[in-house]
Amino acid sequence: MSLIPFEIYQGSKKRILLTGGTGFIGKRLIQILMYLKHDVTLLVRDINIARTKLSTEVNFITQFSEITDEAEFDVIINLAGEPLAKGRWTKQRKAIFINSRLNITAGICDLVKRLKHKPDVLINGSAIGYYGPHQDEVLDENGTVVHCFSHELCRKWEEQALKVEAQGIRVCLLRIGIVLGDDGGPLAELRLPFDYGFSMQISKGEQFMSWIHRDDLIAIIIHLFTQSKIHGVINGTAPNPVTNKVFADTLSLHLKTFLRIKFPAKLLSLLVGELADEVLITGQRVIPTNIQQDGFEFTYPELNTAFEDLIN
Repeated sequence: MSLIPFEIYQGSKKRILLTGGTGFIGKRLIQILMYLKHDVTLLVRDINIARTKLSTEVNFITQFSEITDEAEFDVIINLAGEPLAKGRWTKQRKAIFINSRLNITAGICDLVKRLKHKPDVLINGSAIGYYGPHQDEVLDENGTVVHCFSHELCRKWEEQALKVEAQGIRVCLLRIGIVLGDDGGPLAELRLPFDYGFSMQISKGEQFMSWIHRDDLIAIIIHLFTQSKIHGVINGTAPNPVTNKVFADTLSLHLKTFLRIKFPAKLLSLLVGELADEVLITGQRVIPTNIQQDGFEFTYPELNTAFEDLIN
């Protein structure tokens, strides 16, 4: 994946505070922010571990109390949160999902209150899980919701982030879809059976997958802090979601397979419970209306072109 498409974002240097920077999205985001010469401060659990993964030019902190009231940030990007897509959602794990998001976001709100120089914008990384499970209904930022755990998690998270608006801060609620990259993340797991020659789809494959190339997602993040008018909910998905069957068919064009396997929905539900019922079996057909209306252009609007970059 080239850094060249990001040259259009070269401009004034921003002072950026970032959480969740050691994750799948965050690592690539930091690489690009450093390429664009921004000043990045990163909240991490362990500085020594973070230094082995990231640029040494990043400023590391382990708690918000290390930031003085006189510190100046133009942008805060919040990507922190325990990953949801690994294993069954037990009661204990649900509590971790909620607390890992709300506690960090509450810490950001407290920080903003005491900062003498207020940031221009908070970009809060939520998820399309906000809408809950749907079939083929097209969902823009005003889409209907189905009340379930993933919706309640995202709703609470976004409500906490919106509290900084009282400090005069612009807030962007970025609802992120299935992020595809070439060094881990969902694609590494989704392509595993394909690497062994098996084209895998879930049941009839009718459920929609609202995907996005990781570099397009990062370009959206940069767009949000360089454009001063856009605010509120922004769907972080490509403009052309596909069904699970089309996803499998398209991936099979890039990874040679000889047998199609249809994984039974009921078995998947038994194995991982709510994760399957709310995400894997039902899916969501989400479109990024607001960011496109703000003039953003996707580099990878079609799944096939995304795979050409990520696989070939």
